[in-house]
Amino acid sequence: MTLPAAGGLRRWVSCADDFAIDRGAIDGILELIARGRLTATSCLVDAPAWPAAARQLPAAGAAVDIGLHLNLTQAFRRGAPAVWPLGELIVRSATGLLPRAAVRAAIRRQLDAFEDAVGRRPDYIDGHQHVHQFAGVRHSLIDELQQRYAGAPPWLRSTRPPAPVANGKARGICLLGDKGLRTGARAAGIPVSDYLVGVYDFAARTAPAQAAYRQRLQSWLQHGPQGSVFMCHPAQEAPATDPIALARIMEYRTLASDTFGAALQRAGVALVTGTQLFAPLRAGPS
Repeated sequence: MTLPAAGGLRRWVSCADDFAIDRGAIDGILELIARGRLTATSCLVDAPAWPAAARQLPAAGAAVDIGLHLNLTQAFRRGAPAVWPLGELIVRSATGLLPRAAVRAAIRRQLDAFEDAVGRRPDYIDGHQHVHQFAGVRHSLIDELQQRYAGAPPWLRSTRPPAPVANGKARGICLLGDKGLRTGARAAGIPVSDYLVGVYDFAARTAPAQAAYRQRLQSWLQHGPQGSVFMCHPAQEAPATDPIALARIMEYRTLASDTFGAALQRAGVALVTGTQLFAPLRAGPS
């Protein structure tokens, strides 16, 4: 269950994906954490920068959750195991052709890499391109979490959009497995977040697109319920080869601005960690 709103404020998690993907994302995310604009970051432990980047993360007990960004779609080195193009992974998951043993091994390997670098289990788990919710992935993930972290599991990130802000992309992502993820996790006693905001098409090539992002942000802040996770991908800079490079920089500048802090206050949104917000569940039927 999610703890209720307090003092008239809606409590949200502000979550930056792709920590360690490159230097620009590392620096941008760390700065935003220090400024109180982020309360969670999801780590790509397959990225070459990961082990060193992990040493820069805030210590346990800080006002930020450190999570695993489960990766099954981006090969950071030639011959990387258990990596598929997103479209192929979706089809394999939907048709039961995803090799469960390879997926389970990838989950174990990435959890090991997180624990080795951070010294503890992740506070939560989500997926690079939301793969953690796919059929064949979520089952293996839930089984591994039950086995590895019995009695104290990390929380999982739902992809369910609030009805007032559900665009076509957000609905499509949710349909790829959110209901199954929430049902399976809750039956296993694993906490799950309530709603996800921050989904858009990553268009950021023109000034109108940047204005459109700010308008979307206002809509998310206005309509996102208590228990929402605000997903973002900020970076101070990004390589030109990154397909969402301009969007990353735009998001960083928006979140770093005084305008964002003022918008949170006007909307009555307080940023907290998911560890604070999503209470542990007892195993049982969903």
